[in-house]
Amino acid sequence: MTTNRFLFLAMPVRLTLCLFVSALMVAGLSGCGSSRHVSAKRVSSVSAAVSGKGSGASGASQRIDVSGSLPAETRRLLEEARRWMGTSYRYGGSTRSGVDCSGLTSQIFVNALQIKLPRSSAQQSEYCRRIDRSELMEGDLVFFRTGSKGVSHVGMYVGDGRIIHSSTSRGVIVSSLDESYYRRTYHSSGRVERYYAMISGKTGKNKGKTDKNKGKTDKRKDKPADAPDLKQRMEESPVSVPAEDLDRLLAGVSRKVSEKVSEKVAADPKASKAVSAAADLTAVASAAADKEKAADRVRKALEKKRRDLEDIIDQKVDSVISDYFD
Repeated sequence: MTTNRFLFLAMPVRLTLCLFVSALMVAGLSGCGSSRHVSAKRVSSVSAAVSGKGSGASGASQRIDVSGSLPAETRRLLEEARRWMGTSYRYGGSTRSGVDCSGLTSQIFVNALQIKLPRSSAQQSEYCRRIDRSELMEGDLVFFRTGSKGVSHVGMYVGDGRIIHSSTSRGVIVSSLDESYYRRTYHSSGRVERYYAMISGKTGKNKGKTDKNKGKTDKRKDKPADAPDLKQRMEESPVSVPAEDLDRLLAGVSRKVSEKVSEKVAADPKASKAVSAAADLTAVASAAADKEKAADRVRKALEKKRRDLEDIIDQKVDSVISDYFD
């Protein structure tokens, strides 16, 4: 009897916990999902049940155009990206049977250009050279902040304001950067330097430029052959001063300057007060700096505890998901 009563009372608690976990999963469906160990099949089914949309693509055109005017390296990237369209999402995956966001960008670059990128989206953000969003061109990477821990999602720019990426709910698709979700979570854009070095000079941006120095005469040619060169003369007959003599000379000059300043300050009451006030301010500033350092240590300790708690929560959520959805 007691056991039945306990089970009856525990049912609302279990139901509330299930609803809470489902809400957490639905809230993170559009990101890369790097902090959620959930399979693509499971996430897609939950998303479909909640939103009623199934696994359809975004409103952006899913076509990736490969113009013949683009550099060969860029065309290879886009053609490789085409081959991944429709691949399902899998956390930590990097194959056609399932791939996550950073796995997709890594595989595109290594397969097309033999350029090996770091594995996570955050590491890829640090690896790239930061560029402005207005500078984006095909092959650049676009980073998003879908959670509270900085960069957590990445896609590759394919032109016309669109990216190819691996969505947790829809797999590999093309999305528009103008969609409200991506405008809200946009973090930064980056350029892979090795790739950019390959296409430099092939984009047509340097056409029509002339050498600014072309036509200019070298003034050094007009110098007579026997004109004395100052640098050469100094190298041929350098002035040698023993180091100890130079140190004594500098010390004497510094001492004389200090004595002159002290005399001026002592003769002027206002200057004396100013020096005293400056000393007091220095002491106050030093004390304030010590307090700021102590406060900074406290902030760092609190931030570490916050991260630890987030990790614990993530582990608990993963455990609950395994219990109720496996």
